Amino acid sequence: METLVINKRDKNSTHSARKVRRQGKVPGVMYGALMNNFLFEVSEMDLDKEIANHGEFGVVNVSLEGKEHKALIKEVQRDPFSKKVIHIDLEDINKDEKIETDIPIRFLNEDLISNYGGIVQKEKASIKVRCSVNNVPDHIDVSFKKDEIGTAIKVGDVEFGSEISVLDDVNSTVASISYVGTKAEETEKEKDTK
Repeated sequence: METLVINKRDKNSTHSARKVRRQGKVPGVMYGALMNNFLFEVSEMDLDKEIANHGEFGVVNVSLEGKEHKALIKEVQRDPFSKKVIHIDLEDINKDEKIETDIPIRFLNEDLISNYGGIVQKEKASIKVRCSVNNVPDHIDVSFKKDEIGTAIKVGDVEFGSEISVLDDVNSTVASISYVGTKAEETEKEKDTK
């Protein structure tokens, strides 16, 4: 895991965040039990790389004024049009403590479902968990199988390591897979009606 270097940001005007963005940096705030709100700026390119590697809810190593910190990404704000990160919130955490965070779901084999005449309706984008900082996964994989068409996958169906406690309701639906028919079936029906 690489270290994200963050530098103190002076909020000397209402336009300071805009000025920071023009310099290719992203403004942010870091806070925690032993830290007051610390305004910072970070390289947009370095931040994008870390988010790509660890997701928008991951744990990152941060270098702040020469000291190493572990931080949980709490919120990433993006521009609605360009999708660029325009602000980030980090929470300073103790590497020995357990944290609660949302882990993004990565859906696999959607094309398999559509090939067999199914359609996936995603109900959740993430699952809330509690675990130690060192056990926070970057994502949770939910892999579809063709025999799941016509069923719903619930939080309780998703596999987690024993070191992770799931905080979401185990009966809540992650995704439902409906049967809509295959293209081959549709062609046969069209022939029958002629």
